[in-house]
Amino acid sequence: MAQPLSTTAPAHSQSASHDDLLLRETHHRCSNDLQLVVGLLSLQSRRATNPETRDALADAMGRVAVLARARIALNQRRELSLQGALRQVCEALHSQAEPRSILISLQTEHDEVKGLAPDHISTLALVVNELATNAIKHAFEEGKSGHVSISVRRDGERQAVIIVDDDGLPFPEADNSKNGGMGLGLIKRLVASADSVFIHPTDGSKRFEIRVPVQPVPPRT
Repeated sequence: MAQPLSTTAPAHSQSASHDDLLLRETHHRCSNDLQLVVGLLSLQSRRATNPETRDALADAMGRVAVLARARIALNQRRELSLQGALRQVCEALHSQAEPRSILISLQTEHDEVKGLAPDHISTLALVVNELATNAIKHAFEEGKSGHVSISVRRDGERQAVIIVDDDGLPFPEADNSKNGGMGLGLIKRLVASADSVFIHPTDGSKRFEIRVPVQPVPPRT
């Protein structure tokens, strides 16, 4: 006699679904918390009377906003690609760049760079935002237009390369110059925390390079 088909999902499937639901809920709450911090920083920035304090709060607000957008995208798309995170960064940078006639461009390959840990993607997005923001603020003389270029591509099967470059003023030689931002020392530590390698501009170049280990591309079937 044939046994009736079971309509109950296997225990391991139920457990995986439950874990996935908890993970999505965690990302959702994290995104809401970050958005709340952005709002608080914005409020404090508007109330600040000291210009330096106001600018510092606005910078902090921008950095937290980058992390919030990455978390929101992760919650919506399940698997956020590196290119997707950098597109969000570029969209946010336009508000700073357009009033100064500075073009922000992003070049990507057709294949999305996936397989990175969500916290690594968020960290790399924050680093690129910082490098590009510093270029917008300090690489171009008042009234001069310019171009900040961001690109990401695969370099072999196990590595991706992010490049941030601009056509503005030469980059200061002093490695510890903060230029009102995080400073290169902290940026290098952030890149290292994402298991990546930071390459400083050399020989008068302003090209920052970040080498990111990625999973190999699966063969097409």
